[in-house]
Amino acid sequence: LDHEGETGGECLMSRLMTPSNLKTVRFEVSGFDEYLKKIQAAGRNVEEVAAQAVKASVQPIYQDLKDWVDDHKLTGATSKGLTVSDIKREGGRVFVELGIDTTDAPLAWHAVFVEYGTPKVPADPGIRLAFQDNKTRVRTIQKKILVKGGIPIG
Repeated sequence: LDHEGETGGECLMSRLMTPSNLKTVRFEVSGFDEYLKKIQAAGRNVEEVAAQAVKASVQPIYQDLKDWVDDHKLTGATSKGLTVSDIKREGGRVFVELGIDTTDAPLAWHAVFVEYGTPKVPADPGIRLAFQDNKTRVRTIQKKILVKGGIPIG
């Protein structure tokens, strides 16, 4: 630091930035320009490719849920409640909603008793497992579709 022109006392900057008390860390993310160039070079609609990836990656979860629902089919109410939405877009998000919906199948809420059990019936989780067990598969499907669509990953 340049101390010229200072009138008495230690320069605040020199005191705060001495080697003994220098405790800062710099986090930096770079490469955005190069990444944007790759996306532009891909010549694709990024949102459409992302929508394809989301729609395809929900299928293994849906299939596991369907199998679980079919294993516990008494009245068919939960089966009627199993839903997967079309692609939805909100702001910068592209998503699909998947699960047991009681809007058109009001009795589908009984699935919670199978999932978590009751005092007399043990839990038989299927909803949680369908999501947990497919994390890697979902990521793989999404990555494959994004790369095929020309969207650079990693």
